[in-house]
Amino acid sequence: MTLWTKQELIEALSGEVLEHKLSDNLTVDEVVIDSRKTPKNGLFLAIKGENNDAHEFLEQSVNNGCKIVLVQDKLSLTQVPNCDFLLVKDTFKALYKLAEFSRKRSPAKIIAVTGSVGKTGTKEMLKLAFSAYGKTYATVGNLNNHFGVPLSLCNFAKDCAYGIFEMGMNHLNEIEPLSRLAKPHLAIITNVGPVHIEFFKNEEEIALAKSEIFIGLEPNGIALINRDNKHFNFLKKRAETLGKKFMTFGKTSESDYSLNYSKIKGVNNADIFITKPSNKCDVSSFEISTSNKAAIFNSIIVVAALDVLTDDATKGLTQMTKLENTAGRGKAFEVNVDDKNITIIDDTYNASVLSIRAGLEHAIELKSALRKKRIVAALGDMLELGEKSVELHAEVTNYLNELHIDFAILVGKNMESAAKKLPDNSYKSFSDSTAASLEISDLIRDGDILYVKGSRGMKMEKLIEKLTHKKSAH
Repeated sequence: MTLWTKQELIEALSGEVLEHKLSDNLTVDEVVIDSRKTPKNGLFLAIKGENNDAHEFLEQSVNNGCKIVLVQDKLSLTQVPNCDFLLVKDTFKALYKLAEFSRKRSPAKIIAVTGSVGKTGTKEMLKLAFSAYGKTYATVGNLNNHFGVPLSLCNFAKDCAYGIFEMGMNHLNEIEPLSRLAKPHLAIITNVGPVHIEFFKNEEEIALAKSEIFIGLEPNGIALINRDNKHFNFLKKRAETLGKKFMTFGKTSESDYSLNYSKIKGVNNADIFITKPSNKCDVSSFEISTSNKAAIFNSIIVVAALDVLTDDATKGLTQMTKLENTAGRGKAFEVNVDDKNITIIDDTYNASVLSIRAGLEHAIELKSALRKKRIVAALGDMLELGEKSVELHAEVTNYLNELHIDFAILVGKNMESAAKKLPDNSYKSFSDSTAASLEISDLIRDGDILYVKGSRGMKMEKLIEKLTHKKSAH
Protein backbone atom coordinates (compact mmCIF):
# COMPACT_ATOMS: atom_id res chain seq x y z
CA MET A 1 0.00 0.00 0.00
CA THR A 2 1.42 3.37 -1.04
CA LEU A 3 1.51 5.74 1.92
CA TRP A 4 1.88 9.00 0.05
CA THR A 5 1.45 10.19 -3.53
CA LYS A 6 2.92 13.34 -5.03
CA GLN A 7 -0.45 15.09 -4.85
CA GLU A 8 -1.01 14.15 -1.20
CA LEU A 9 2.41 15.46 -0.18
CA ILE A 10 1.78 18.81 -1.87
CA GLU A 11 -1.71 19.06 -0.40
CA ALA A 12 -0.56 18.11 3.13
CA LEU A 13 2.26 20.67 3.06
CA SER A 14 0.18 23.50 1.66
CA GLY A 15 1.61 26.85 2.76
CA GLU A 16 4.86 25.26 3.92
CA VAL A 17 6.56 24.36 0.59
CA LEU A 18 8.99 26.94 -0.84
CA GLU A 19 10.21 24.87 -3.78
CA HIS A 20 9.97 21.29 -4.99
CA LYS A 21 11.12 18.82 -7.63
CA LEU A 22 8.88 15.76 -7.73
CA SER A 23 8.51 13.02 -10.34
CA ASP A 24 4.97 12.63 -11.69
CA ASN A 25 4.74 8.98 -10.61
CA LEU A 26 6.37 9.54 -7.20
CA THR A 27 5.14 7.30 -4.38
CA VAL A 28 6.33 7.02 -0.79
CA ASP A 29 6.11 3.77 1.22
CA GLU A 30 7.78 4.98 4.42
CA VAL A 31 8.71 8.27 6.09
CA VAL A 32 11.95 8.26 8.10
CA ILE A 33 13.94 10.77 10.15
CA ASP A 34 16.92 8.46 10.70
CA SER A 35 19.27 8.31 7.71
CA ARG A 36 20.47 4.84 8.77
CA LYS A 37 17.04 3.31 8.05
CA THR A 38 16.69 1.46 4.76
CA PRO A 39 13.12 2.02 3.54
CA LYS A 40 11.71 1.10 0.17
CA ASN A 41 10.63 4.28 -1.65
CA GLY A 42 11.40 6.30 1.46
CA LEU A 43 10.93 9.99 2.24
CA PHE A 44 13.74 11.31 4.42
CA LEU A 45 12.59 14.20 6.57
CA ALA A 46 15.66 16.18 7.70
CA ILE A 47 15.08 17.47 11.23
CA LYS A 48 17.42 20.11 12.62
CA GLY A 49 17.75 19.18 16.29
CA GLU A 50 19.64 20.58 19.26
CA ASN A 51 22.52 18.13 18.89
CA ASN A 52 22.32 16.88 15.31
CA ASP A 53 21.33 18.32 11.97
CA ALA A 54 19.92 15.60 9.72
CA HIS A 55 20.66 17.76 6.66
CA GLU A 56 24.24 16.48 6.96
CA PHE A 57 23.06 12.94 6.19
CA LEU A 58 21.03 13.38 3.01
CA GLU A 59 23.45 11.34 0.91
CA GLN A 60 23.40 8.47 3.40
CA SER A 61 19.58 8.48 3.43
CA VAL A 62 19.41 8.29 -0.38
CA ASN A 63 22.01 5.52 -0.48
CA ASN A 64 19.84 3.59 1.98
CA GLY A 65 16.66 3.75 -0.11
CA CYS A 66 15.09 7.21 0.18
CA LYS A 67 13.68 8.51 -3.12
CA ILE A 68 12.81 11.98 -1.86
CA VAL A 69 14.23 14.32 0.76
CA LEU A 70 12.32 16.99 2.67
CA VAL A 71 14.62 19.83 3.80
CA GLN A 72 14.65 23.41 5.06
CA ASP A 73 18.28 24.09 4.07
CA LYS A 74 18.54 24.49 0.28
CA LEU A 75 22.34 24.27 0.23
CA SER A 76 22.17 20.74 1.67
CA LEU A 77 20.60 19.56 -1.61
CA THR A 78 24.02 19.77 -3.28
CA GLN A 79 24.73 16.38 -1.63
CA VAL A 80 21.94 14.76 -3.68
CA PRO A 81 21.69 16.75 -6.94
CA ASN A 82 19.56 14.15 -8.75
CA CYS A 83 17.10 13.41 -5.97
CA ASP A 84 13.48 14.54 -5.75
CA PHE A 85 13.02 17.09 -2.98
CA LEU A 86 10.62 19.30 -1.05
CA LEU A 87 12.09 22.51 0.34
CA VAL A 88 10.01 23.83 3.24
CA LYS A 89 10.18 26.66 5.76
CA ASP A 90 10.58 24.33 8.75
CA THR A 91 10.95 20.55 8.60
CA PHE A 92 9.64 20.07 12.16
CA LYS A 93 6.42 21.90 11.24
CA ALA A 94 6.29 19.86 8.03
CA LEU A 95 6.44 16.66 10.09
CA TYR A 96 3.36 17.79 12.02
CA LYS A 97 1.55 18.90 8.86
CA LEU A 98 2.02 15.47 7.30
CA ALA A 99 0.85 13.84 10.54
CA GLU A 100 -2.28 16.05 10.66
CA PHE A 101 -3.14 15.24 7.06
CA SER A 102 -2.64 11.52 7.64
CA ARG A 103 -4.94 11.55 10.68
CA LYS A 104 -7.59 13.64 8.90
CA ARG A 105 -7.83 11.25 5.94
CA SER A 106 -8.14 8.14 8.15
CA PRO A 107 -11.51 6.55 9.06
CA ALA A 108 -9.76 4.30 11.61
CA LYS A 109 -10.60 3.98 15.29
CA ILE A 110 -7.69 5.46 17.25
CA ILE A 111 -6.35 4.41 20.66
CA ALA A 112 -3.81 6.50 22.57
CA VAL A 113 -1.86 4.94 25.46
CA THR A 114 0.26 6.56 28.16
CA GLY A 115 1.34 5.66 31.69
CA SER A 116 4.37 5.62 33.94
CA VAL A 117 4.93 1.92 33.22
CA GLY A 118 3.31 -0.61 30.90
CA LYS A 119 2.73 1.61 27.83
CA THR A 120 4.65 -0.47 25.33
CA GLY A 121 3.47 -3.87 26.55
CA THR A 122 -0.15 -2.70 26.55
CA LYS A 123 0.24 -1.24 23.07
CA GLU A 124 1.55 -4.58 21.78
CA MET A 125 -1.37 -6.50 23.36
CA LEU A 126 -3.85 -4.07 21.81
CA LYS A 127 -2.19 -4.40 18.41
CA LEU A 128 -2.41 -8.18 18.59
CA ALA A 129 -6.06 -8.15 19.67
CA PHE A 130 -7.32 -5.59 17.14
CA SER A 131 -5.47 -7.22 14.24
CA ALA A 132 -8.20 -9.90 14.40
CA TYR A 133 -10.73 -7.31 13.15
CA GLY A 134 -8.83 -5.51 10.40
CA LYS A 135 -5.60 -3.84 9.39
CA THR A 136 -4.02 -2.43 12.54
CA TYR A 137 -1.08 -0.06 12.93
CA ALA A 138 0.77 0.53 16.20
CA THR A 139 3.70 2.69 17.23
CA VAL A 140 6.92 0.92 16.27
CA GLY A 141 9.18 0.36 19.28
CA ASN A 142 8.78 3.26 21.66
CA LEU A 143 8.54 6.17 19.21
CA ASN A 144 6.31 7.99 21.67
CA ASN A 145 7.64 11.56 21.97
CA HIS A 146 7.19 14.82 20.04
CA PHE A 147 9.10 13.31 17.10
CA GLY A 148 7.89 9.71 17.41
CA VAL A 149 4.13 10.26 17.50
CA PRO A 150 3.92 12.50 14.40
CA LEU A 151 6.35 10.19 12.60
CA SER A 152 4.12 7.23 13.47
CA LEU A 153 1.11 9.11 12.08
CA CYS A 154 3.07 9.85 8.89
CA ASN A 155 3.50 6.08 8.46
CA PHE A 156 -0.15 5.31 9.27
CA ALA A 157 -1.77 3.90 6.13
CA LYS A 158 -5.16 5.31 5.14
CA ASP A 159 -6.69 1.83 4.78
CA CYS A 160 -6.05 0.90 8.44
CA ALA A 161 -9.09 0.02 10.54
CA TYR A 162 -7.32 0.69 13.86
CA GLY A 163 -4.38 2.80 15.01
CA ILE A 164 -2.68 2.47 18.40
CA PHE A 165 -0.31 5.24 19.43
CA GLU A 166 1.92 5.24 22.49
CA MET A 167 2.57 8.64 24.11
CA GLY A 168 5.37 9.39 26.56
CA MET A 169 6.63 12.50 28.30
CA ASN A 170 9.06 13.78 30.90
CA HIS A 171 7.68 17.34 31.22
CA LEU A 172 4.30 19.03 31.44
CA ASN A 173 2.61 20.11 28.18
CA GLU A 174 4.24 17.37 26.07
CA ILE A 175 1.31 14.97 25.71
CA GLU A 176 -1.40 17.55 24.94
CA PRO A 177 -0.16 18.37 21.40
CA LEU A 178 0.29 14.65 20.70
CA SER A 179 -3.27 13.90 21.81
CA ARG A 180 -4.64 16.78 19.73
CA LEU A 181 -2.70 15.39 16.76
CA ALA A 182 -3.90 11.78 17.13
CA LYS A 183 -7.52 12.63 18.09
CA PRO A 184 -8.12 9.28 19.83
CA HIS A 185 -11.48 7.58 20.31
CA LEU A 186 -10.07 5.86 23.41
CA ALA A 187 -7.38 7.40 25.67
CA ILE A 188 -5.75 5.08 28.20
CA ILE A 189 -3.62 5.81 31.27
CA THR A 190 -2.13 2.52 32.49
CA ASN A 191 -0.96 4.06 35.80
CA VAL A 192 0.89 7.00 37.37
CA GLY A 193 4.04 6.70 39.45
CA PRO A 194 7.39 8.37 40.21
CA VAL A 195 8.99 7.97 36.76
CA HIS A 196 10.99 10.94 35.38
CA ILE A 197 10.16 12.58 38.71
CA GLU A 198 13.29 14.73 38.61
CA PHE A 199 11.43 16.90 36.09
CA PHE A 200 8.32 17.32 38.28
CA LYS A 201 7.43 18.84 41.66
CA ASN A 202 5.57 15.72 42.77
CA GLU A 203 3.60 12.70 41.55
CA GLU A 204 0.38 14.69 41.20
CA GLU A 205 2.11 16.87 38.63
CA ILE A 206 3.02 13.66 36.75
CA ALA A 207 -0.68 12.70 36.90
CA LEU A 208 -1.57 16.12 35.50
CA ALA A 209 0.88 15.61 32.62
CA LYS A 210 -0.52 12.15 31.87
CA SER A 211 -4.10 13.49 31.93
CA GLU A 212 -3.26 15.70 28.95
CA ILE A 213 -4.01 12.60 26.84
CA PHE A 214 -7.74 13.25 27.48
CA ILE A 215 -7.62 16.68 25.80
CA GLY A 216 -7.52 15.46 22.19
CA LEU A 217 -10.29 12.87 22.58
CA GLU A 218 -12.88 12.83 19.82
CA PRO A 219 -16.30 14.26 20.91
CA ASN A 220 -17.71 10.87 21.94
CA GLY A 221 -14.34 9.47 22.97
CA ILE A 222 -13.73 7.65 26.24
CA ALA A 223 -10.96 7.93 28.82
CA LEU A 224 -9.93 4.63 30.45
CA ILE A 225 -8.42 5.05 33.93
CA ASN A 226 -6.77 2.67 36.41
CA ARG A 227 -9.01 2.66 39.48
CA ASP A 228 -6.34 0.99 41.63
CA ASN A 229 -3.86 3.83 41.15
CA LYS A 230 -3.58 6.29 44.04
CA HIS A 231 -4.12 9.18 41.62
CA PHE A 232 -7.44 7.80 40.36
CA ASN A 233 -9.62 10.48 41.97
CA PHE A 234 -7.42 13.23 40.52
CA LEU A 235 -7.57 11.69 37.03
CA LYS A 236 -11.32 11.12 37.29
CA LYS A 237 -11.82 14.77 38.23
CA ARG A 238 -9.60 15.87 35.32
CA ALA A 239 -11.68 13.83 32.88
CA GLU A 240 -14.89 15.31 34.29
CA THR A 241 -13.51 18.87 34.22
CA LEU A 242 -12.56 18.39 30.56
CA GLY A 243 -16.07 17.08 29.85
CA LYS A 244 -14.87 13.60 28.88
CA LYS A 245 -16.64 10.29 29.41
CA PHE A 246 -14.57 7.77 31.33
CA MET A 247 -14.47 4.10 32.29
CA THR A 248 -12.34 2.31 34.87
CA PHE A 249 -10.30 -0.86 35.20
CA GLY A 250 -8.51 -2.50 38.10
CA LYS A 251 -8.63 -5.28 40.68
CA THR A 252 -11.20 -3.52 42.82
CA SER A 253 -14.77 -4.66 42.23
CA GLU A 254 -15.90 -1.03 41.85
CA SER A 255 -14.05 -0.91 38.51
CA ASP A 256 -16.09 -1.19 35.31
CA TYR A 257 -13.63 -3.89 34.25
CA SER A 258 -12.05 -5.81 37.14
CA LEU A 259 -9.52 -8.62 37.31
CA ASN A 260 -11.49 -11.25 39.16
CA TYR A 261 -8.91 -14.05 39.18
CA SER A 262 -5.82 -15.24 37.33
CA LYS A 263 -4.06 -18.57 37.47
CA ILE A 264 -0.50 -19.09 36.25
CA LYS A 265 -0.23 -22.46 34.51
CA GLY A 266 3.35 -22.27 33.24
CA VAL A 267 6.34 -20.03 32.57
CA ASN A 268 4.39 -18.32 29.78
CA ASN A 269 0.79 -19.31 30.28
CA ALA A 270 -2.12 -18.13 32.45
CA ASP A 271 -5.90 -18.15 32.65
CA ILE A 272 -7.63 -14.81 33.28
CA PHE A 273 -11.15 -14.13 34.57
CA ILE A 274 -12.56 -10.62 34.28
CA THR A 275 -15.80 -9.09 35.58
CA LYS A 276 -17.34 -6.69 33.08
CA PRO A 277 -20.18 -4.14 33.06
CA SER A 278 -23.62 -5.74 33.32
CA ASN A 279 -24.67 -4.61 29.85
CA LYS A 280 -21.82 -6.62 28.31
CA CYS A 281 -22.17 -10.37 28.01
CA ASP A 282 -19.10 -11.30 25.93
CA VAL A 283 -16.10 -13.36 27.04
CA SER A 284 -15.22 -13.00 30.70
CA SER A 285 -12.39 -15.53 30.71
CA PHE A 286 -9.51 -16.15 28.33
CA GLU A 287 -6.03 -17.62 28.10
CA ILE A 288 -2.87 -15.53 27.70
CA SER A 289 0.63 -16.66 26.79
CA THR A 290 2.45 -14.93 29.63
CA SER A 291 2.89 -15.26 33.37
CA ASN A 292 3.92 -11.60 33.67
CA LYS A 293 1.84 -10.05 36.46
CA ALA A 294 1.83 -6.59 34.86
CA ALA A 295 0.76 -7.96 31.48
CA ILE A 296 -2.00 -10.01 33.11
CA PHE A 297 -3.29 -6.89 34.86
CA ASN A 298 -3.06 -4.75 31.72
CA SER A 299 -4.99 -7.35 29.74
CA ILE A 300 -8.07 -5.84 31.46
CA ILE A 301 -7.38 -2.78 29.28
CA VAL A 302 -7.56 -4.97 26.17
CA VAL A 303 -10.97 -6.33 27.19
CA ALA A 304 -12.30 -2.81 27.81
CA ALA A 305 -10.89 -1.49 24.52
CA LEU A 306 -12.42 -4.36 22.54
CA ASP A 307 -15.80 -3.77 24.17
CA VAL A 308 -15.67 -0.05 23.39
CA LEU A 309 -14.48 -0.30 19.79
CA THR A 310 -15.81 -3.64 18.46
CA ASP A 311 -19.08 -5.56 18.52
CA ASP A 312 -17.60 -8.76 19.94
CA ALA A 313 -14.50 -9.03 22.15
CA THR A 314 -14.20 -12.81 21.73
CA LYS A 315 -12.23 -12.76 18.48
CA GLY A 316 -9.65 -10.33 19.84
CA LEU A 317 -9.17 -12.14 23.13
CA THR A 318 -8.40 -15.45 21.40
CA GLN A 319 -5.35 -13.61 20.01
CA MET A 320 -3.88 -13.40 23.52
CA THR A 321 -2.59 -16.96 23.22
CA LYS A 322 -0.26 -15.63 20.49
CA LEU A 323 1.28 -12.95 22.70
CA GLU A 324 5.06 -13.01 22.41
CA ASN A 325 7.01 -12.02 25.47
CA THR A 326 9.70 -9.52 24.53
CA ALA A 327 13.26 -9.64 25.81
CA GLY A 328 13.69 -7.00 28.49
CA ARG A 329 9.97 -6.60 29.20
CA GLY A 330 9.17 -9.43 31.61
CA LYS A 331 10.02 -12.38 29.36
CA ALA A 332 10.32 -15.57 31.41
CA PHE A 333 12.31 -18.58 30.23
CA GLU A 334 14.24 -21.55 31.60
CA VAL A 335 17.96 -22.21 31.18
CA ASN A 336 20.48 -24.74 32.41
CA VAL A 337 23.66 -23.21 33.81
CA ASP A 338 26.38 -25.55 35.09
CA ASP A 339 23.75 -28.27 35.71
CA LYS A 340 21.54 -25.80 37.55
CA ASN A 341 18.01 -25.33 36.22
CA ILE A 342 17.16 -21.62 36.46
CA THR A 343 14.03 -19.67 35.52
CA ILE A 344 15.00 -16.17 34.36
CA ILE A 345 12.62 -13.22 34.23
CA ASP A 346 14.19 -10.67 31.87
CA ASP A 347 12.75 -7.29 32.89
CA THR A 348 15.87 -5.31 32.01
CA TYR A 349 14.47 -2.72 29.61
CA ASN A 350 13.92 -0.07 32.29
CA ALA A 351 12.96 0.33 35.94
CA SER A 352 10.79 2.28 38.34
CA VAL A 353 9.44 1.65 41.84
CA LEU A 354 6.07 0.61 40.38
CA SER A 355 7.51 -1.81 37.85
CA ILE A 356 9.97 -3.38 40.31
CA ARG A 357 7.17 -4.09 42.78
CA ALA A 358 5.05 -5.67 40.03
CA GLY A 359 8.03 -7.68 38.79
CA LEU A 360 8.87 -9.05 42.24
CA GLU A 361 5.23 -10.05 42.73
CA HIS A 362 5.36 -11.82 39.35
CA ALA A 363 8.43 -13.74 40.53
CA ILE A 364 6.61 -14.74 43.75
CA GLU A 365 3.59 -16.04 41.82
CA LEU A 366 5.83 -17.93 39.42
CA LYS A 367 7.78 -19.46 42.32
CA SER A 368 4.54 -20.78 43.79
CA ALA A 369 3.09 -21.99 40.48
CA LEU A 370 6.29 -23.74 39.36
CA ARG A 371 7.30 -24.85 42.88
CA LYS A 372 10.71 -23.24 42.65
CA LYS A 373 13.08 -22.98 45.61
CA ARG A 374 14.33 -19.37 45.79
CA ILE A 375 13.86 -15.95 44.26
CA VAL A 376 17.06 -14.07 43.50
CA ALA A 377 16.43 -10.42 42.58
CA ALA A 378 19.18 -8.75 40.56
CA LEU A 379 18.31 -5.05 40.72
CA GLY A 380 20.18 -2.14 39.15
CA ASP A 381 19.89 1.54 40.00
CA MET A 382 16.81 3.49 38.94
CA LEU A 383 17.84 6.66 37.12
CA GLU A 384 16.18 10.07 36.54
CA LEU A 385 14.81 10.27 40.08
CA GLY A 386 16.51 13.52 41.15
CA GLU A 387 16.23 14.39 44.84
CA LYS A 388 13.77 11.50 45.38
CA SER A 389 16.44 8.94 44.51
CA VAL A 390 17.48 8.00 48.07
CA GLU A 391 13.89 7.68 49.25
CA LEU A 392 12.76 5.57 46.28
CA HIS A 393 15.74 3.21 46.35
CA ALA A 394 15.07 2.68 50.07
CA GLU A 395 11.47 1.81 49.15
CA VAL A 396 12.72 -0.89 46.77
CA THR A 397 15.02 -2.47 49.37
CA ASN A 398 12.07 -2.42 51.79
CA TYR A 399 10.18 -4.52 49.24
CA LEU A 400 12.93 -7.14 49.44
CA ASN A 401 12.21 -7.53 53.16
CA GLU A 402 8.45 -7.17 52.91
CA LEU A 403 8.10 -9.73 50.11
CA HIS A 404 10.64 -12.14 51.65
CA ILE A 405 12.93 -12.22 48.62
CA ASP A 406 15.54 -14.88 49.30
CA PHE A 407 18.63 -13.12 47.96
CA ALA A 408 19.43 -9.87 46.14
CA ILE A 409 22.18 -8.87 43.73
CA LEU A 410 22.30 -5.08 43.89
CA VAL A 411 24.05 -3.11 41.16
CA GLY A 412 25.03 0.58 41.31
CA LYS A 413 25.79 3.10 44.02
CA ASN A 414 22.15 3.92 44.79
CA MET A 415 21.11 0.31 45.34
CA GLU A 416 24.28 -0.36 47.34
CA SER A 417 23.63 2.62 49.61
CA ALA A 418 19.97 1.66 50.14
CA ALA A 419 20.95 -1.93 50.99
CA LYS A 420 22.73 -1.02 54.22
CA LYS A 421 19.59 -1.78 56.24
CA LEU A 422 19.35 -5.32 54.82
CA PRO A 423 20.85 -8.33 56.66
CA ASP A 424 24.45 -8.88 55.51
CA ASN A 425 23.87 -12.38 54.19
CA SER A 426 20.76 -11.41 52.19
CA TYR A 427 22.51 -9.56 49.36
CA LYS A 428 25.71 -8.81 47.51
CA SER A 429 26.38 -5.46 45.87
CA PHE A 430 28.39 -4.53 42.79
CA SER A 431 29.51 -1.26 41.25
CA ASP A 432 28.19 -2.13 37.78
CA SER A 433 26.57 -4.90 35.75
CA THR A 434 29.88 -6.04 34.25
CA ALA A 435 31.24 -6.79 37.73
CA ALA A 436 27.99 -8.52 38.71
CA SER A 437 27.98 -10.65 35.55
CA LEU A 438 31.40 -12.09 36.46
CA GLU A 439 29.97 -13.61 39.66
CA ILE A 440 26.37 -14.31 38.66
CA SER A 441 26.98 -18.02 37.97
CA ASP A 442 28.30 -18.53 41.49
CA LEU A 443 25.39 -16.70 43.15
CA ILE A 444 22.55 -18.76 41.68
CA ARG A 445 21.44 -22.26 42.66
CA ASP A 446 19.45 -25.05 41.10
CA GLY A 447 15.72 -24.28 41.25
CA ASP A 448 16.14 -20.49 41.48
CA ILE A 449 14.02 -17.86 39.84
CA LEU A 450 16.33 -15.01 38.79
CA TYR A 451 14.50 -11.70 38.36
CA VAL A 452 16.65 -9.09 36.57
CA LYS A 453 15.66 -5.41 36.50
CA GLY A 454 17.26 -1.96 36.24
CA SER A 455 17.19 1.32 34.39
CA ARG A 456 18.31 1.19 30.76
CA GLY A 457 21.61 2.85 31.55
CA MET A 458 22.56 0.09 34.01
CA LYS A 459 22.73 -2.57 31.24
CA MET A 460 21.44 -5.32 33.51
CA GLU A 461 21.02 -7.60 30.49
CA LYS A 462 24.75 -8.36 30.83
CA LEU A 463 23.90 -10.76 33.66
CA ILE A 464 21.54 -12.68 31.40
CA GLU A 465 24.00 -12.65 28.51
CA LYS A 466 26.62 -14.19 30.82
CA LEU A 467 24.26 -17.03 31.77
CA THR A 468 22.86 -17.70 28.30
CA HIS A 469 25.93 -16.78 26.22
CA LYS A 470 23.61 -14.73 23.98
CA LYS A 471 23.45 -11.04 23.20
CA SER A 472 20.13 -9.46 24.17
CA ALA A 473 17.74 -7.95 21.63
CA HIS A 474 17.87 -4.42 23.10
